[in-house]
Amino acid sequence: MYKILANSLFLGKKVIYMPSCHSTNDIAMEMARKSDIPEGTVIITDDQLKGRGQRGNEWVTAAGKNITMSIVLKPNFVKASSQFSLNMAISLAVNATVKQLLSEINCSVKWPNDVLVNRKKISGILIENSLSGKNLDYSIVGVGLNVNQSIFNGISATSLKNELKYELQLQDVFQRLVENIEAFYLRLKAGRLSGIKEEYLSSLYGYKIKLKYRSEFEFEGTIEDVADSGLLSVSVDGELRVFDFKEIEFIL
Repeated sequence: MYKILANSLFLGKKVIYMPSCHSTNDIAMEMARKSDIPEGTVIITDDQLKGRGQRGNEWVTAAGKNITMSIVLKPNFVKASSQFSLNMAISLAVNATVKQLLSEINCSVKWPNDVLVNRKKISGILIENSLSGKNLDYSIVGVGLNVNQSIFNGISATSLKNELKYELQLQDVFQRLVENIEAFYLRLKAGRLSGIKEEYLSSLYGYKIKLKYRSEFEFEGTIEDVADSGLLSVSVDGELRVFDFKEIEFIL
């Protein structure tokens, strides 16, 4: 059971806890469609049976070990053409949480919005937006953060416990995570996008560094920029190429 947060302004003031569910994003989306659900409502579960990640992948998590939640936001101040700004803000908030907990350990954001620790995945984010005209209407922000899980069955992943060598209280991690998400969201709402973009690029795995990628074939390239739409610009053999979300894969 997760407690309502006392130190936040609006995120986590309503927390819907489910011991088990198929997908917190699906439940949050259904609630947002059918009711005037308060912004900042959190749906969280200990056991997500059919979690979804980027590229249509399944997000698998051990029951009772990790943070698996979805937040309802109403970012009607964000233009549809710039909706990736929300992805940047949320991924930076998750990255900041991990950095605070792990201190000097190397953390980074992998485009579009995973969080890595020493090149191993520790968090996945799935944001699903509903539009109203040229702006966003509401957004469902799904976050999976590996906290106390130890074994990942061959997947290149890690957890806070694996890095720190001890277990953490899920409520404490939940509180820190939600407070960071609120802080970055309010920065975005205040129009501080240029600072968010600068911080996103500086935190981005592969930014200005030559790495291996896979598209139609394997190649080496250097990330140069991320567009407002989220498209990734990569320098390949002196030529700037632009990739959409499902067109390029990092070789970690």
